[in-house]
Amino acid sequence: MNSITESLIFRVPLSPKNHALAEQFAKQQISQKRAKEVYLNTLAVHIGQNFLDGLDFDTNLENADSFNPVLRMAEDVADVIIPDLGVIEFRRVLPGETSFFIPEFVRENRLVYVAVGFDEYLDFGEILGFVCLSDLTESDGYVSLEMLQPAENLLDYLMQLEAGRDFLLSDDPLAVEFRNVVEAETREKSLGLMAAALEVIYRQYPDDGGNWRGKGGKVLAGDLPAVGKVVEERMAVATRDEVGEIVAESKSVSRTTQKLAKQLLGKLKEIWG
Repeated sequence: MNSITESLIFRVPLSPKNHALAEQFAKQQISQKRAKEVYLNTLAVHIGQNFLDGLDFDTNLENADSFNPVLRMAEDVADVIIPDLGVIEFRRVLPGETSFFIPEFVRENRLVYVAVGFDEYLDFGEILGFVCLSDLTESDGYVSLEMLQPAENLLDYLMQLEAGRDFLLSDDPLAVEFRNVVEAETREKSLGLMAAALEVIYRQYPDDGGNWRGKGGKVLAGDLPAVGKVVEERMAVATRDEVGEIVAESKSVSRTTQKLAKQLLGKLKEIWG
């Protein structure tokens, strides 16, 4: 375990200044229910930013959904952006709760979901652990705390994604070809997701060239993971013909893209292995 993790504090005190900002955001809401959510979410975001600072990651709140007044009023969001890597969602857990809820709006485009536990008086928040987007199968949006990976493992995971991202942005011929294939998908909120999706394939199939080609090719074609319910609903509203089109589309990834995916995963295996 490195020195950063050894010195990391998982319990963060909440100051009057933190509560003042949470109250300011809460007062902008039109219902008591939303006001309470926004209050707790704002505190969770402070805890999350503090935690990521302890992991030595830069953070961006200015462009986060949780600091967008329109989205904050319409959606249950508590995100922090790590620039050039992706978005982390910090979900509140109140005393006595054994699970946390992931709203539909945030069931995609997040690298991980981090559970933040609060004490009864909201004097502090504690990082309880995290779960990766790719590991979620709960169709109702609730995630049991028993599913969580230990908070101290988050550093290793994010550093792994950073290493993958750095390669994808490098001058290596494979990385250059990758950027040509994905084109606009190298935006701040997408590149980290692609690295995460490729990491899942590597983790599940560490030496399987067939899955590297097939599943990796879909990732390069833009097929990124989303939490169960979103996928289920998308399929449920499709007619049989539309399902056929979806299946046909999934088979239409070019051999060149599939070959590139296999080569990329081979290179990432050297980096991650």
